[in-house]
Amino acid sequence: MPAEHLARWPDLLVIGLNLGIMVAIGVYCARKTSSADSYFLADRSMPGWVVGFSIMATIISSMTFLALPGATFKDDWRFMPAHFLYFIPAVVTYLVFMPFFRRGHIRTAYQYLEQRFGVWARMYGAVAFLFYHIFRTGIILYAVSLPFQKMSGWDLSYVICGLGFLVALYTIAGGLQAVIYTDCLQGIALIIGGLICTPIIAYLVPGGLDQIFSEAHAAGKFSVGSTAFIFSEKTVWVIILVYQFMFLQMMCTDQSMVQRYLAIKTDKEARQGFVLGTLLTIPVWLYFAFIGTALYVFYQHFPDPALANARPEEVFPYFILTKVPAGVAGFVISGLLAAAMSTLDSSINASAATVTNDFYRRFKSSEGTEQHYLLVGRAVSIVFSLIMVGVAMAVHKLRTDTLMDVQTLVYPVVTAGLLSLFLLGFLTVRVGSRAALIATLATVALVGTWVFLNTDQGGGQFPTLAKSFPNEYWIGVLPHLFLLGLGYALSWVLPRRADSSLENLTIWTNHPPP
Repeated sequence: MPAEHLARWPDLLVIGLNLGIMVAIGVYCARKTSSADSYFLADRSMPGWVVGFSIMATIISSMTFLALPGATFKDDWRFMPAHFLYFIPAVVTYLVFMPFFRRGHIRTAYQYLEQRFGVWARMYGAVAFLFYHIFRTGIILYAVSLPFQKMSGWDLSYVICGLGFLVALYTIAGGLQAVIYTDCLQGIALIIGGLICTPIIAYLVPGGLDQIFSEAHAAGKFSVGSTAFIFSEKTVWVIILVYQFMFLQMMCTDQSMVQRYLAIKTDKEARQGFVLGTLLTIPVWLYFAFIGTALYVFYQHFPDPALANARPEEVFPYFILTKVPAGVAGFVISGLLAAAMSTLDSSINASAATVTNDFYRRFKSSEGTEQHYLLVGRAVSIVFSLIMVGVAMAVHKLRTDTLMDVQTLVYPVVTAGLLSLFLLGFLTVRVGSRAALIATLATVALVGTWVFLNTDQGGGQFPTLAKSFPNEYWIGVLPHLFLLGLGYALSWVLPRRADSSLENLTIWTNHPPP
């Protein structure tokens, strides 16, 4: 179907109203934003349940709304065991990391690394975080632009710029408070938008849900892929391990999450909000995975030539725009937009907080006013938004894999061993700055070599060495174990200096307040 035929005025009206509400919230919150702490931490006064919805919406992102149905439509449920086990890293975060960060009176996660290992560790953590979010925001902005390009018929570059501008507008204006309140509304829109679609698919398939389940099962669409213990393949065990490390790193070391822990008013509300966000996240993942499977069955019965060369993540938006009634489709697309915006605004604000606090404030020769750091944060937000748009355009030009594959591989590469650096700090007392630095440098070298050997050039020059490395998905697992093991082993040769205090910096030396 031609792109211009997909735009319907009721859908555009609903989407326009949604965008207007987001911008209005940003403008309203801007009136309350008078300092750097209010801009980056919402004055540490947010209700727990609101932040819980915000956490869910940020983790879900448009990768769930688009990439997850795309992956199950194209392949099977190989990603879902890993998503279901998300509760394991969540428990670790709930018991160890979140209480620790809330007691530490810090502004960013990477301040802890400086306290534990020195300024080099803080810089490494901050740079790794920024590189990852540069890639992530670009991928998500690209993904959410696809259905809007289909609706409008405009060039994708114009859509990317327009959506990027809108997200940046309310984020830069209202800071973290605007981010959290809009995320809460966006999380609700995401869930309702998804719930609308499955009954419509079931109604259109002749045998309803029973036929969807039976035909999908017969076609192996509920399979979790290979269960063999083979290092050279992307088996379900590899994906589970990769995602356990990825979720743990996201929940425990990512500034966009740590900001939310710090923004909640009380410890009790923080615990309640975190549990709420966790309980909402897993069912939403499972539901959207089923949508992709149901769409596979639907298009087996009603094949559409317009999808012959479509990318997997384009299938769900196309169904919404062609099969969901006008107006209702606009609300569902608003859910998609909400899923993306809730992640993009979080990344913009968290990245600005990291640059402002871990670089500018840290190395500024004299302490400035809170209003000065607020201006710096807004300026950094503008720069990061422009970078986000540029990366989204690059993804459009260069991408060949599914978005799930791209996201899963980019994260461990650009944050090589960062989670393990935090774990060395939290879990050990022997490891000092020198051992941690050498282990981190060795891990970065290992990941760099691994990535090079996976290229055509590297594999051609060193074919034997390239074949000795396992599947590239293991980059999300083995470097973490390597850094942990090497750092601890080196601590026996290069022990921590006796004059360096570990008071309240490890689980063994932490003294909760009475």
